[in-house]
Amino acid sequence: MTPTSATCPASKSFGRHGPPCGFTLLELVVVLALLALATALVAPSGFRMIASWRRAAEVDATLGAIAALGNEAAQEGRARTLDAGPVGDGVLEGVAEGWQVTLDAPLRVQANGACDPSSGQARGPDGYVQPFEVSAPFCRVRRLESRQ
Repeated sequence: MTPTSATCPASKSFGRHGPPCGFTLLELVVVLALLALATALVAPSGFRMIASWRRAAEVDATLGAIAALGNEAAQEGRARTLDAGPVGDGVLEGVAEGWQVTLDAPLRVQANGACDPSSGQARGPDGYVQPFEVSAPFCRVRRLESRQ
């Protein structure tokens, strides 16, 4: 039997430097194979989890851009109206890249920052759809149950 670090005897009968202690090549290969197997099992769910976190952050940014309309209107001192249908690029500041906002009804924001109720959906570049509603008077944006 070849001695390893776990079975290395403490006697000095092997010469001046002691017994040949250490791991065999086979032991190292088995440990590396087990680590590779564990990584292969865990990595896909880890990547899915990271993707879901990224999507959640993008949805939060997009809905946050809608919620900020009331503050922007109050700071500028002028009313804003977003027509029903797709909201053009550059109209909402802070929308995540590749995301499209579509309103079911016009969204009117008064100069004092008060909003009329509205609803719509945010669509991601991967086809994910997040419905939302804007409640009056404080432009609070609430996520609705996703249709996917």
